Amino acid sequence: MTADGAGYAQLALVGPLVEPWSEATNAETIRARDTKVIAAAWRLIAREGVLALTVKALADESRVAVSSMRYTMPSQAVMRERALEAIAPSIRDRVGALPANLEGGPERARLLLPLDAERRLEAAVLLTLSASALTEPGLQPIWREVDGTIRDVGAEALRALGVRGDVLPLGHLHAFMNGLIAQLMNRGEGRSGQWTKVGDVIAS
Repeated sequence: MTADGAGYAQLALVGPLVEPWSEATNAETIRARDTKVIAAAWRLIAREGVLALTVKALADESRVAVSSMRYTMPSQAVMRERALEAIAPSIRDRVGALPANLEGGPERARLLLPLDAERRLEAAVLLTLSASALTEPGLQPIWREVDGTIRDVGAEALRALGVRGDVLPLGHLHAFMNGLIAQLMNRGEGRSGQWTKVGDVIAS
């Protein structure tokens, strides 16, 4: 969750800013600028692929001066790292926003799946940068954190469902969820209502 309460995906879906950003003058402005830049990076990755994520393209997309961009995100490697780093807190914030009195495992499982525009955008970035992490050492620890977050949410879902590990091992659910995310994205089926009850299927 960003400082103004919006998720990165939510901000990214808004599109490029209408007015250019001025140079950051304080810590709050810097954080706000970086949030918008990461949202712009998500848009670029999802729309054009990771190779489109250059300093110039990201500056244009976010309407941030190239000189300022080179100071905070000086290379493509840093931009990819920052974009991937934003996914784990995005997932945690989404799960944390569930009502306190809601203990259902299916709801937690569904929150990992690309069943709306924001989560499809997040999943597109995750899948793209997961592939990059195979050959980029700098991305690998960040990917492990994101993957661990997905695993943790799966563990919370199993606990909420009261499912024992000998009935459905966490590793199996984790692998299933990762595979389902990829399948939904590659087939475009997350856009339909076909999978909206997938958490109930898991629960059964």
